[in-house]
Amino acid sequence: MNTQNKIYFLTFLLIISTQGYAQLHEEVLNVGKKKNPEVNVKNIQKIKNNPERYPPISEQPSLDKKEDTLTYSIINIPAVSDFQTTQLPPQPLNSDFNESYKDNYLKMGYGNRNTLLADAYYNYPIENNRVGIKFSALSTDGPKNQYDWKTASSHINTEAFYLLKLKTGKLHLAGNYTYNGSNYYGINAPEIFATPGMKLKQNTNQLSFKSDYDLYSNNYLDKASLQAGYWWDKFDSKESFVDIKAQLAKSNENASLLIGGLNFAVEADVLFNYTDTQFGLATKNKYSYITAGFSPVLKISSQGSYFQIGANMIYNGELKNNNSKFFFHPKAEFLFHAAKEISVFAGLNGGLKLHNMAELSVENPYLLSNQVLKPTNTLYKIYAGMKGDVGEGFKYEAEASFTKVEDFWVYMKNSVDLVQSSESLTSYNRSNTFNVAYDDGNIFTIKGSLQYFYNGDLNLGIEGEYNHYDLDKLKEAYHLPNFKIGLDGNYKAIDDKLRLSAKLFFTGERKSNYLYYDPQTLSVNEGIAKLDSYFDLNLSASYQLLNNLSLYVNGNNLFGKHYERFQGYKVLGTQILGGFIFKF
Repeated sequence: MNTQNKIYFLTFLLIISTQGYAQLHEEVLNVGKKKNPEVNVKNIQKIKNNPERYPPISEQPSLDKKEDTLTYSIINIPAVSDFQTTQLPPQPLNSDFNESYKDNYLKMGYGNRNTLLADAYYNYPIENNRVGIKFSALSTDGPKNQYDWKTASSHINTEAFYLLKLKTGKLHLAGNYTYNGSNYYGINAPEIFATPGMKLKQNTNQLSFKSDYDLYSNNYLDKASLQAGYWWDKFDSKESFVDIKAQLAKSNENASLLIGGLNFAVEADVLFNYTDTQFGLATKNKYSYITAGFSPVLKISSQGSYFQIGANMIYNGELKNNNSKFFFHPKAEFLFHAAKEISVFAGLNGGLKLHNMAELSVENPYLLSNQVLKPTNTLYKIYAGMKGDVGEGFKYEAEASFTKVEDFWVYMKNSVDLVQSSESLTSYNRSNTFNVAYDDGNIFTIKGSLQYFYNGDLNLGIEGEYNHYDLDKLKEAYHLPNFKIGLDGNYKAIDDKLRLSAKLFFTGERKSNYLYYDPQTLSVNEGIAKLDSYFDLNLSASYQLLNNLSLYVNGNNLFGKHYERFQGYKVLGTQILGGFIFKF
């Protein structure tokens, strides 16, 4: 497809996207990700005179109207436990800017392995608007007792925001800077690749601007967002991106065309993304992707049951290689609401998952700064299951699915050149970095969850997931477990002054490729290493001493296992961190 035809095609997509409403969502294979209780937000009508308070619940520590229910969570960094305990459950933000609540805070903490936490949030009302800043930092020495070289890591995130409450909706503007520092400490064959005084440092940085506009009513436009950013690392790799999304107006189901007790509604989302990536090492790969998508959905509902049908239509072009492709994924879902205790559902969907270094380097901080980037195409996913509420205290859900995917991504250890001299060894060529590997295949998944709530003071949950990967070329789905099981519980007492939390999870055995040196043949060989299964226990407690002062303590990985999230990279053992929270 030549450049002129691409322009015509993208113009056509943008024109048709203004004529209807669709819901484009990147279909991500959800492997081992915790699923929260479902909330049917589509049936929640917007309130014109009571917009939400900034920041959104998903972007800041949550606050309730009470002064003693501030929520925080420890930031996850590569060298610590694979699962982080949230200190307090999320609470809704108060939406009245004119009332004063202690939502500004300073949180400090210190733990073993020189773990230091600093977290702060400050906002100030300006008439009917709000301006503020957020800051968080976490650093640790890492599992240095397991290695003879540096394993430290650190994270810094800061953001300034401005929220404007307009007549038709709220406009959120924010600028953000994120820093992640780590070391490539997971060296295979250290007798060959470890040298005195070696430097293993890597760091990534990202500057971004984001804006979103959320209307109070659903006339013509529901939501729109813009995010633009620039990412770079220590080895001169860089990436710039622009992401635009719009959720066009959707018809109110209660006001939809009524035929024989059936409600008809139409929905639509529009997406545009541009990403340009230039790597700074080895072959210095370069990629420029432009993506545009439109996805219509028709929904027919009655008395809690519904049937919806639509499609994801996506254009994806790789500009530097003049390679473009159009993707069409049909989607449909049926849910029969037999009773409050049981609803059965089944569906079909698919989608395109874009990959970039800004996201991949967060998922795996030990990637080589030169990768092959291409999207993952979920051709189709067929699923069926059941869910429901039993009484006032129990909630359950179970689902089975079959997914056929192209270019599914996993992480593999990089090969090395043993002919190189010790002087040519750098931080990244000691058999200590990973590449993204792609393969086609099938995935069969069974998952389920059960939750229990009591009197608003106690909630318990258990979830499990089994995945079977059948890939065409790769020997294993590297670093992905077949089994994951998690249990969690939260309890509050003494007028909410005391809050306790516990999380226990099990991750099954995983496989990884492993590179080793054979002194007899003087060659590098590749084998399959087994990463042992593990249990991880996390506990946390906080107590409010005064209206504006609380003490807390978190204990992570209390079984003390130095398990490996990625081959060669052991996590910290038992971690204890404590400190104070001051609200003002």
